[in-house]
Amino acid sequence: MSKNNFVNKLGKRRLTLLMLRLLLPFIVSLLIYASRKELAVYLFILTAFVSFFDGLLAKRNNKSNQLRSILDPFADKLFVNLAAFVLFYKGMFPFWAMIVFLAKDAFVIIGALFVLIKNAKVVFKTNVIDKVSVFIQLFTLFVFLIGKPDYVLLWFSILLLSVSFIVTLFRSGVRVVKYKTDLEEIRFTRLVKLPDLVTFFNMFMGLLSVLFTIKGEYYLAIAAMFLAVVFDYFDGKVARWTKRHGDFGKQLDSLSDTISFGVAPAVLGFTLVKTNVAVIVFALFLFAGVLRLARYNIMEFSNGEFAGMPITVNGVIIPLIYLCHVPYFVYPYIYLLLAILMISPLKFKKMF
Repeated sequence: MSKNNFVNKLGKRRLTLLMLRLLLPFIVSLLIYASRKELAVYLFILTAFVSFFDGLLAKRNNKSNQLRSILDPFADKLFVNLAAFVLFYKGMFPFWAMIVFLAKDAFVIIGALFVLIKNAKVVFKTNVIDKVSVFIQLFTLFVFLIGKPDYVLLWFSILLLSVSFIVTLFRSGVRVVKYKTDLEEIRFTRLVKLPDLVTFFNMFMGLLSVLFTIKGEYYLAIAAMFLAVVFDYFDGKVARWTKRHGDFGKQLDSLSDTISFGVAPAVLGFTLVKTNVAVIVFALFLFAGVLRLARYNIMEFSNGEFAGMPITVNGVIIPLIYLCHVPYFVYPYIYLLLAILMISPLKFKKMF
């Protein structure tokens, strides 16, 4: 199976969003663990927004395949259970409720694995009650995260979860597919090439920048951000040198850019400035970065130009304003300008 076929099966517009849905829950959990409550709240909202936006694209696409039927619900369960566990660990969520959340999903995952072992050519169908249950679980966790626990809401989420489990247990949610199963065709040795390994370093630097910011090591954080820009530059060079271009690499590059030049700068901003206006602006900045990359992935370039400022520019400007000791109260206005430029229709020359 070629890279392009793999991306086509998952959907070009949705692959980056799916990757974000699998990665952001870990960052949110890390922020909750580090007691960065305000930032955790806004990234929690961002993750929920990405899931909602991905769901809208799924309805528009109106196509189902095996990979999506497995990865979509898994991303939701990962978000719910990671958040429930870390909130319990921080003493913000009841132990018994966390166990109920985890136990239900553990049974469902074990059952799904059993079905796959018996017949690998199946597509799983999520029932409406399960989707509603996941939404209520996330809303419940959000309420506990902001420090306003509502036990009526918690019991309601448990009730819906139980109904969802019963429906899943007694109503068949699988169908046999007629084509060769996607799981048999996926081999990461075919998908991941040398340029993609360079892209992984870009993502790693972005994650390091987030970790350093959380620890208060701001100079190390901006150094990691600068290195992410370097790796982002070289992955394109390596792709041209090795003539390894493909949609999978493009989607992976978008995910890395989102982390390194969207999430990492937003985390830095949230940490340095906590006024109400600043918090709103940093959230808008992050949303703009996600929308910019979503548009980038479906655009065709001409004459080396594309609409909107490249998100990579954030990895240069944000560290520079910190190194130049720009007053913190100016940051929200700079971030707002960058957000507007990213989603603007202005034409920018491709730099890398």
